[in-house]
Order: sequence, then structure tokens, then C-alpha cells
Amino acid sequence: MRNLLILLFLGTSVSGCASYELMRVRNDIDRQVPEARIGNGYAMSFGRISLGLARWLSGLVDDEDAGIAQAVLSEVRRVQFARYDINGAFDATTLRMPGRLRSYLERGDWYLLAGIREESEAVWVVYKEKDDIVVDLLAVVMGQEELVLAKISGDLNAVVAAALSQQGINIPFFGEEEPAAKHPSETEIVEAAMELIP
Repeated sequence: MRNLLILLFLGTSVSGCASYELMRVRNDIDRQVPEARIGNGYAMSFGRISLGLARWLSGLVDDEDAGIAQAVLSEVRRVQFARYDINGAFDATTLRMPGRLRSYLERGDWYLLAGIREESEAVWVVYKEKDDIVVDLLAVVMGQEELVLAKISGDLNAVVAAALSQQGINIPFFGEEEPAAKHPSETEIVEAAMELIP
């Protein structure tokens, strides 16, 4: 049994690979900030096998968080993640939305969830719907010290609703009825969406 677990762990560890899509977003941002340099980092992509193994392993743990992780992982089909160091100062208010995200929005099935540009940070979160189901969520966060890119694919309605409800947020465009309470701010939405990123 121990050898099987070691083999499964190694298989999961080496199954991740870089994402061409996220690399294009990184390169676009790099061209926009010549005064800063996007340096070393890493990029990974996990598919059904890696995520299935993670779901199975979370089932071995008797913990409330493991149960939530198992439920979330059952709806996720793919996770792509990248993180890069930023060397040098830049003004994030001058950044434009990366071309890859703009081309998604022009197709008509992608929507902007949040776009924030402040002096020290720029954030874009977009999502794709298919048959009234959120199937992709792509986040770009560029701060003074790091660039983080993440894309999650699958049937994300249940995942997003669960993550937002953990934050006490109820958003009607994820299949919920209009709440009587106040609407969440963009910052609250971005923070809840970032909770989905590993």
C-alpha cells in the first residue's frame, strides 16, 4: 500500500505542466511594463487524473475541510496556475486588460466579473458561461512583487456558489435568486474568487 501511495504521489507531482494560455497573458503584461521585469516563477496545469487523485486522497481524511475539498474537486475539470516574481516598480493604473482576456470578452460567451486597477495592483477576473453554467474562471493579479495567473475549468456554478457563501456573499447571476440584502462590492467578489485559486 505504501508503494502505491508513493507511486500515486509521484504521478500527480509530475503530471503538471505549463500552460501556453497563461504564458501568453504573462508575455502580454510583460510587454506593457518595460520599467519592471517579470522574473522567475513557475506554471502548472492539473487535469482530471491529478484532480481525481487529490479528491481520492481528501476522502481519506476525516475533516470538514476535506469534505468541502472533495465536493469542490468533483466539479473541477482542470486547474492552471502560474506565479512570477516582479522586479522593479511600475504604475498598475497604466496597464490594459491583457489581449487574451479582451479576445475572450469579444466572443460573447465570456464576461468580466471584476476589473481593478490601482497604483500598486491590477486585477482582472473573467468567466465563461455555457448553457447558463459557469465553465471557466480566469484570474490575473499583478502586484508590485508578483504576478499570479489562474484558470479553473469545470462545472463551476456549485463551486463558485459554495465559495461565495463561505464569505457570506450571495450573487444572483450564479443561479441564485436576487438577495434582499446589500450587493457585494467588487473587492468582496474578487476576494471570494481568489479563494478558489490554490
